[in-house]
Amino acid sequence: MDRWGADHRLFEPFLSAGDRRNRQDGLSGDVDHTILRPAPGDGAGPGFSHAAAEETGQLSVLAQILRPVVGDGSEVVARRLIRRFGSLSTIYSASAQALADEIDGTGLNRQAIAALIVAARDLAAVALRETLLGEPVSLTSPAFRQYLASRLLGRREECVMVLFLTGEGLFLAEDTHVGTRQSTCELPLRRTVRRAFDLDARRLVLAHNHPSGDPTPSADDIQSTRTFRQVMAALEFNLDDHFVVARGGIFSMSDNGLI
Repeated sequence: MDRWGADHRLFEPFLSAGDRRNRQDGLSGDVDHTILRPAPGDGAGPGFSHAAAEETGQLSVLAQILRPVVGDGSEVVARRLIRRFGSLSTIYSASAQALADEIDGTGLNRQAIAALIVAARDLAAVALRETLLGEPVSLTSPAFRQYLASRLLGRREECVMVLFLTGEGLFLAEDTHVGTRQSTCELPLRRTVRRAFDLDARRLVLAHNHPSGDPTPSADDIQSTRTFRQVMAALEFNLDDHFVVARGGIFSMSDNGLI
């Protein structure tokens, strides 16, 4: 039981990091926009030890990706990146500049290494997105929830993703709005409405991350979602669900009766 007085159902694609810091994750907003507030603090990744990275295969996978550019020193660079970012999922979400900055001073082509990691990330993202194409998207399927995790888990800043679907549930497009650790990320309803009209979408899905690791939605998350849904419904767009993605699991507001 938790503060909402019910047993929440969570999809848990990864082990919980046990990190319950920064309960300020969450959305707040009004009829004009939904505001995404990053958690205070550094929003650091899960902080795996090197032994854990080796056990889960993260170190060897990253070293394999780097080997064509780095050669025999690929494992050394992989260890350095994992030490800095904490896990493969956080490296996966890091910007090319952040990756290059960490490699600076090694004497290696840092831009080429960063570009290689970004290319591998983009390839994986495109491959995962293909699983959404060609048939109605099932919001309850493990594959869909794993897709949300791949897109949002490990990010240090809080961000929100909007998926646009046809009336039959076919995937049309995805928009991601990224915040920073110092400021809020705004998702104007007008922009979302314009995009939905441009795509001739009929259904929407929201998802945002909680860098703290706790997927429990805040009161602001719930109120903002309800406001968003009401505005969209008035324009004949349906909000199917809003997911909160964190290392502790994936929380569905629809499954838990919050929208």
